[in-house]
Amino acid sequence: MPGSGVNLDAHCYEPYPEKDDTIRFLFIGRMMKDKGIDELLAAAQRIKEKHDHVFFDLIGFCEADYKGKAQLETLHKQKMINYMGHQDAIHDHIKAHHALIHPSYHEGMANVLLEAAACGRPVLASNIPGCQEAFDEGITGFGSEPRNVDDLVRAIEKFIALPYEDKKAMGIAGRKKMEQEFDRQIVVDAYMEEIENILKNKHQ
Repeated sequence: MPGSGVNLDAHCYEPYPEKDDTIRFLFIGRMMKDKGIDELLAAAQRIKEKHDHVFFDLIGFCEADYKGKAQLETLHKQKMINYMGHQDAIHDHIKAHHALIHPSYHEGMANVLLEAAACGRPVLASNIPGCQEAFDEGITGFGSEPRNVDDLVRAIEKFIALPYEDKKAMGIAGRKKMEQEFDRQIVVDAYMEEIENILKNKHQ
């Protein structure tokens, strides 16, 4: 079953950002090695050297034992990335961006990917269980190998190269995928059906 699914009312479809000269990527999660932050920071530096119209915003608190904290703060000061710390109005941030990026090493089910796709945003995520179920390659997002900066850069470059209308269409396709596969009501119904089957078998 697809985790707990996503509340499609709370995470409603949002019109894609109007066409301008920028591309904004958003990361939401804890600042820690296992979330792929080291690879994201390295990829952001390489992308910014070639594309000054591309921006990386990072939201989430920094784990006390995260050894890359100094690098995170340095890149923020250099405007390579924009580290925003903890934020409450996550939905508003998602709708202001062109895509969500999530280079995690491992996940149960990455709810942030479901929420971003439900809002109509393409996702760039690791090809791992818990992430790869949330997108269709080349249709609703792009995957990359975890712990691999080169492959993350490749995926980001691939998205950057898409025409604006293709980016927008990718987001719309992501919303449809959430409606068809991850609607929380579908998940609740599946759990209820399974519980009923267990109880039925128990009494036979």
